[in-house]
Amino acid sequence: MRNEKNNSATAYTEDMISEMTEDDLAGVLEIEKRSFISPWTRRMFEETLSSPVSANFVIKINMGILGYIMLYSVEDEAHIMNLAVHPDHRGKGYGSNLIAHAVLYFVRRNVSEFFLEVRESNMDAQHLYTKFGFGIIGKRKRYYMETNEDALVMHLSVRK
Repeated sequence: MRNEKNNSATAYTEDMISEMTEDDLAGVLEIEKRSFISPWTRRMFEETLSSPVSANFVIKINMGILGYIMLYSVEDEAHIMNLAVHPDHRGKGYGSNLIAHAVLYFVRRNVSEFFLEVRESNMDAQHLYTKFGFGIIGKRKRYYMETNEDALVMHLSVRK
């Protein structure tokens, strides 16, 4: 499926998304460190990449990593563990493209339920997920240990 979008001044296609490999980790780690208060370590990424229940994707232009998404799945459920876009490339639709790609990837594998946690204060991320049909189904108190901030639990069902 070829999905062309033109958000902001940057046009891109789904063909720019590929499975994440260890060769991508330097670029992924740079984005991670610039995106989160408590970034994942290289080892956390390596462990996730080697997990048989994970699916991990990057979006690249000219071999540069612009963003990534990492999910775990069991039976008919998938959980978005990590999603980030390089700060210089936010607001151009790359996060949307990664989510759309991941959801389609899993729907083709009979996954119909998607979950994630998001900081209660991260309105940009909440808006992005809501755009895809995710809804808030709960709250995890003090989920983010470094700030004691609550997480909102969001869910998307794509059952037919």
